[in-house]
Formats: sequence, C-alpha cells, structure tokens
Amino acid sequence: MSAIDSTMTQSEQIKDDLAREHPLPSGRSVVVKVDGGREELEIRSPAGEVEVRIILTENGPVVNLRGARLEMEAIDAVALRCRRFEVQSTEGTELTSSGDVQITGRELKVRTERDIRMNGEVIRLNC
Repeated sequence: MSAIDSTMTQSEQIKDDLAREHPLPSGRSVVVKVDGGREELEIRSPAGEVEVRIILTENGPVVNLRGARLEMEAIDAVALRCRRFEVQSTEGTELTSSGDVQITGRELKVRTERDIRMNGEVIRLNC
C-alpha cells in the first residue's frame, strides 16, 4: 500500500476507485460515479457520449439506453410490466404480427389528423 492509500479510510478508497473512468479495448469507457447517495454507471462512446446509463435509486434501477438502433430478441416472450407505457416516434410506428393482435383496456381512443383506414375480410363493430 502506498502512503497515500494508507491515509484514506476504506470507504474513501472505494469511493475514489468508483469515481474513475475505465477504458475498454473498443474505445468506449465505463464510468462509475458515487456522489453522496447517488450511484451511477455509464458506458460512453469513444467520443464521450453516454450510450448506457444505470442510476441506482431507492425505488430500483433506472436504465437509459441511447443508440443509433436498439434491438431486443427473445426465443419466447418479451414481457413489460409497468404503471404506464409510452411510445413516441417522429417518423412512424409499425406493429406487425404473424398471429392475432389483441388490445385490451378500459377504453380505446384513436385520434388522427387525417383518415382512419381499416382493411379486413370483415370489420365487426359492437360484436
């Protein structure tokens, strides 16, 4: 142990170690921040932009992903459970299934600036 290390308490040494940036072979880096009660993990691009951020909070982790494209693939189901689910896109939204699509809720509201088009063999309302 160096003289500097021996003068630090164990928690100060851990905090100092966790406040550093660790370079990866890809040019990205991992940054772990501990500031008071806040703990944060970041993966940064070679340009220094945050691509992944995980903030550990009292209510659980908060995950932020940022990239040119995000993909998820699963052999079975992808299940999302949350209090509220929001999707926003600037150019378009597409939902495609080889099987049935079911939307269930208390009420369904659809609002468009233009026409609503429904194509199907039979369109049944109030059945």
